[in-house]
Amino acid sequence: CAQEYSTIKGFVKGAGLKEVTLYKTVDGSPQVYATSRVGADGSYGFLLNPEPGFYSIGEERLNFPVYLKGGEEVNIDLLETRAGLNGKNTKENKALYLWADYAADIRLKSVFFERTLSNYEDFFPEFEAYVAGLDELKNRLKSGNKAFDALLAEYVNYAVIFLYTPRTKHPEKSMRPDYYRHIVSEDKFTDDGVLQFPDGVRMLSSYVSFAQEENDLKYGDAQYTENSLSYLPDNRLKGEYLISSVFRNFKSYGQYLSAMEQYGKYLVTPSLKERAEAVGTKLYDTKPGGRAADFTYPDTGGKMVSLSDFKGKVVLVDVWATWCGPCRQQIPYLKKLEEELHGEDIVFLGVSVDESKDKQKWLDFIEKEDLKGVQLLAGGWSKITKDYKINGIPRFMVFDKQGNIVSVDAPRPSSPELKRMLETELKK
Repeated sequence: CAQEYSTIKGFVKGAGLKEVTLYKTVDGSPQVYATSRVGADGSYGFLLNPEPGFYSIGEERLNFPVYLKGGEEVNIDLLETRAGLNGKNTKENKALYLWADYAADIRLKSVFFERTLSNYEDFFPEFEAYVAGLDELKNRLKSGNKAFDALLAEYVNYAVIFLYTPRTKHPEKSMRPDYYRHIVSEDKFTDDGVLQFPDGVRMLSSYVSFAQEENDLKYGDAQYTENSLSYLPDNRLKGEYLISSVFRNFKSYGQYLSAMEQYGKYLVTPSLKERAEAVGTKLYDTKPGGRAADFTYPDTGGKMVSLSDFKGKVVLVDVWATWCGPCRQQIPYLKKLEEELHGEDIVFLGVSVDESKDKQKWLDFIEKEDLKGVQLLAGGWSKITKDYKINGIPRFMVFDKQGNIVSVDAPRPSSPELKRMLETELKK
């Protein structure tokens, strides 16, 4: 029926978008549902027959929630760093945007951190003010739709995602607001309701990461996964956490098989099983033993060095950059590994994807961090990243003494598996 169709329309003001994307929430994550080109006057629009639930609108790196039930009109303008209702709207979206407007600044700093620089010194006072006014705000979040109001209350309660803001400065635990001490509790995530929200899976992984940090456990520690699951009483949520935060880090088909044996019981929906199998298929297609694609880049002294120069030795390649936080986190583990394998037939080869114009910054970083091994500058996302299909860093690769591939997506130095892989190759 025509009356079941929903319209979403508005204007893009200062966001610089050429097209607006509408995302549907599927299993707690936003999936592209439709796109609308932005007109010369800044207008955009969607006409759809929706399944009731939360959607989000904007672009991948900055989007905003919308609630649809069918047959309504939503008018929403996209501004530079927030969205604003404008004109005719449903009571549900008016209630949703009471909260979205209230939370806009800390949501920007924590979820869409690329748009703003923040650390705990400015974030904590703002977060405390947010928490202080939350109870009063919750009393006003009433649309008249009881089912939606209960859902919105749950959405607001689950917004622990705001806790995770990339920090250029790291606070001691004692410096955190009091609220942080009461976040981890047994009555959270007892059912899979959080998966109705666009940020659901992100909320899940933020919560678990926070709980692990409280216990001083780090990713790669022996009991990390088991301990992570203990914070999630619901089996489907355990499955979603495994797929989004654990399975995607697997480097070998063997890892996948042992995880399926250990955790397969938590893959309780067809979607979870399908996504797990896709991980297995992708890993099974990798073919160690193939000839390495050679690359040649300048070292710190300007001498051109190639991967093929090191035939006869096992080579560990570390693709990294000075601006990459996860790369920097691996440095202490990499140094320890170099010490432990000192004197063996192995070369540690660092390849930075920093731009050529940042050569001095790269040289300074190597000196400051006292990086060992052979250090090369790739000058951006060049041949090595294209040949080895590298879309994210750090990426570690292992090549054998004959110059063949052992793994083009090896475990990180923080995992004991990498050392085992290298020792196996050194014995050959």
